[in-house]
Amino acid sequence: MAPGQLRVLYALDVARTQLYHFTATVIAGMGFFTDAYDFFAISLVTDLIGYKYYLDQGEVHIPRGVSAAISVIALCGAVPGQLVFGWLGDKMGRKRIYGVTLILMVFTSLASGLSFSKRVGKNVVAVLCFFRFWLGAGIGGDYPLSATIMSEYANKRRRGALIATVFAMQGFGNLAAGIVGMVVAAAFMKSDPSSHADFAWRIVLMFGAVPASLTYYWRMKMPETARYTVLVAKDAKKAASDMSSVLNVNIAPEDEAVNQLTRQGQYGLFSAQFLRRHGVHLLATSVCWLAVDITFYSLNLFMPYIFTHVGLLPTLEKGDNPFKLMIDITKVHTTIAICGTLPGYFATVALVDRIGRVRIQILGFTMMSVLIICLAAPYDQHWTKPKNKYGFAVMYGMTIFFANFGPNTTTLIIPAEIFPARLRSTCHGIAGAFGKIGAIVGVFAFRYTEDHVPRTLFGLVGCNIVGILFTLLLPETKGKSLEEIAGEIEEQQPQQHADAAASAEHVQVVPV
Repeated sequence: MAPGQLRVLYALDVARTQLYHFTATVIAGMGFFTDAYDFFAISLVTDLIGYKYYLDQGEVHIPRGVSAAISVIALCGAVPGQLVFGWLGDKMGRKRIYGVTLILMVFTSLASGLSFSKRVGKNVVAVLCFFRFWLGAGIGGDYPLSATIMSEYANKRRRGALIATVFAMQGFGNLAAGIVGMVVAAAFMKSDPSSHADFAWRIVLMFGAVPASLTYYWRMKMPETARYTVLVAKDAKKAASDMSSVLNVNIAPEDEAVNQLTRQGQYGLFSAQFLRRHGVHLLATSVCWLAVDITFYSLNLFMPYIFTHVGLLPTLEKGDNPFKLMIDITKVHTTIAICGTLPGYFATVALVDRIGRVRIQILGFTMMSVLIICLAAPYDQHWTKPKNKYGFAVMYGMTIFFANFGPNTTTLIIPAEIFPARLRSTCHGIAGAFGKIGAIVGVFAFRYTEDHVPRTLFGLVGCNIVGILFTLLLPETKGKSLEEIAGEIEEQQPQQHADAAASAEHVQVVPV
């Protein structure tokens, strides 16, 4: 047991991986499942929305600004969502705010599919954007809360894998978006597109409410994390009671030790002491997340356009069935998810606690840079020579693989570990907000430079290089307790060291 560490936190750190870890992983992971579904499903139905509201003489003409707004508005909502709900998670408790974000996601997912207007037509798109902004706010709030809760519940030996498993549910959400889109399109294939396209996109968007609503009860049954209860709320008895029942151990409360520990280092966010201890960490996590999201969201949201440009997907011509195009898009989307997205997440789960977060992040940024150069340099040859387009698809899938076996996952893990408990959710929200700002930049940059795809891809390489440089400023966190990483137990008196060592004897496993 680390000098000065509380018994209840020590018990969490050394606990074997057991049922409650998996339960917490599923409950927190369903939030990320919903997040990914809602973020990426919109790219599958944009053509249907255009077919319904921007059909001109048999051809779809969606203005670039409208198309960009439909794609990016949820990301715009995620920025204030991460900042506000992350801050509230530190002020009011992770569990309480966790339920608020879930309710917001369920309501706005349903409202997105029920977007109507008295003036039928383009006003519907404005109503849709309004609800997707608030959907993004709920999704944004889920990021810092889910990551922080899993981090504070996990044992130190498998903490990285458990957080990565929660985030890996994004891959299944991505896959679900493709499957639902394909099933809905197939169901309407033989119908009249002009009258049924409106139903199809609404059904796909509303389905995002289903997984979130299924986990609400279990989220409310989860106890508050012991680290918040004891280090922020300063309620040693409740923390000991909650974790005794969860871990099946008998843990005695330590009121005096809690008072001594929580009096130390009560510096505020952006104070001189915070900037000295964690300023570089906050800067590095924020820039790395910004860099990877510029690349990740650009490649994912504009995959249909890029694949159409190189000849892997057909364009929607006059008289074409939009449901047939939607099936083609979802087939490619699902294939990329199965072959690139999910294996990348699984590789991180398997290796993050063995080779470390920093090494995986550097590896991911490096391989993404190499692969994107291979996509961009001979870009014209990919679509002028039919055989080359399949090699393009393979390299594209590998880029997505190394994004997930790399910075897309580790940028979520590291901020959930390196900041003090009382500021952890807030700082995670700040870093995540920079990531979503990067996603917004990437979407708009791609939308307005889509006629110069190679130039844009080289720009993504530059973002990856910036990510590598700032990753070098981050500490490795594998195998350490959260209090040790954040420096919350580094300054103790000799007598406190002796007391802490002796206190480990009071953690006794008993049958419950």
